[in-house]
Amino acid sequence: MPIDDLLIALFLILLLSRLLGEGCQRLGWPAVVGEIAAGVLLGPSILGWLAPNQLLANIAELGIILLLFSIGTETSIKRLYHAGSQVLLVALIGIALPLLLTGFAAYYGLQLSPFAAIFYGCALTATSIGVSLSVLTHAGQQQQHTSQIILGAAVVDDIAGVVLLSVLFNFASNGHIAPGQLLQLIATLLAFLLLAPPLGRMMVYLLRFASGHARNTGYEAVVMLALICLFAWQAHHAGAPALLGGFSAGLALSRQFVWPWQRYLQNPYPFTNKLEHAMKPLTEVFAPIFFVYVGISVDLSQLQLDGGNLLLIGAMIVLALAGKLLAGLPVKGPWRDKWRVGCAMIPRGEVGLVFAQIGQQLHIIPPEVFTELVLVIIITTLLGPMLLKWLLPKPQPSSKPSSKP
Repeated sequence: MPIDDLLIALFLILLLSRLLGEGCQRLGWPAVVGEIAAGVLLGPSILGWLAPNQLLANIAELGIILLLFSIGTETSIKRLYHAGSQVLLVALIGIALPLLLTGFAAYYGLQLSPFAAIFYGCALTATSIGVSLSVLTHAGQQQQHTSQIILGAAVVDDIAGVVLLSVLFNFASNGHIAPGQLLQLIATLLAFLLLAPPLGRMMVYLLRFASGHARNTGYEAVVMLALICLFAWQAHHAGAPALLGGFSAGLALSRQFVWPWQRYLQNPYPFTNKLEHAMKPLTEVFAPIFFVYVGISVDLSQLQLDGGNLLLIGAMIVLALAGKLLAGLPVKGPWRDKWRVGCAMIPRGEVGLVFAQIGQQLHIIPPEVFTELVLVIIITTLLGPMLLKWLLPKPQPSSKPSSKP
């Protein structure tokens, strides 16, 4: 791709993603919807100004690595531990039901191969922490018991999704995995998730020490980006997607990071906070490129708009909704709390789109099925917040006594 084509492509991607993302947020929708719409507008579906290519794909992958880093910084393993068995039940049901329901539907209805149907179902097991958290925060409900269950279950979903994606990625790359190889791969991935964050934490202490001798500006952004790239490279060589490395680097910066030696070491929160804030501008620039690239990869001309196909897409949306709604049943308390948790688990958001995009890149998901899958992910990402807002109590305005002059 010549440099002039790359420059104008980045100009269009960054400008339109920002404009449409802002527009969606003003309507109360997730910004990711506007960013995907920007890609659909620029891609072969409408204007045809941009087409998928390897250079843009690599930039988009860097964007999703940075996005997973950002999610990792918000992940609290401690919260998972204290939330108890309800979190695990909600998460496991929210993974198993959509996988089984949509996987079987994809196998019989879309005539996909068993592996492609499993991949399709896995793409719809995700839960977007960012979408649900923004709704809960806006309603002032982020500290409620059900909100903690939602956040904990979404974290489990994210970790399970990354592990599932790594296993399927390895299978697609090698063509087969024996039971022994599968166990070894899962053990390797879990070991990476367990060992990489403490290693990253130790490197944070070294970086904090070195920061006192740094004379150039931008030290935090440079060293943190270097650390993310190193972890992403290690994850790739461990047989996992590179984004797992970004997630692990984010865990190392998490505000509630827990490890055995923390009682002997001073909490580096002021420095990790500086590192996290230094990375935010980079994440805000590169992460939307991934979602725009998803839109560019969508070709709406391949979407069959006959009655049977539309009925099938509608059935997939219903199954995707039902699988997550039923996940709220183990929550103790009134039925309204159960439905709140279920509705908060519905949005697939960025993690589902990562699945879909990788499935297309590895030629697991056919182009026409990819377009339909992205539509299901977008629609569930829109419906989830709407249902959750309806179930949450409306914030009460604080009444202050009027003071007479």
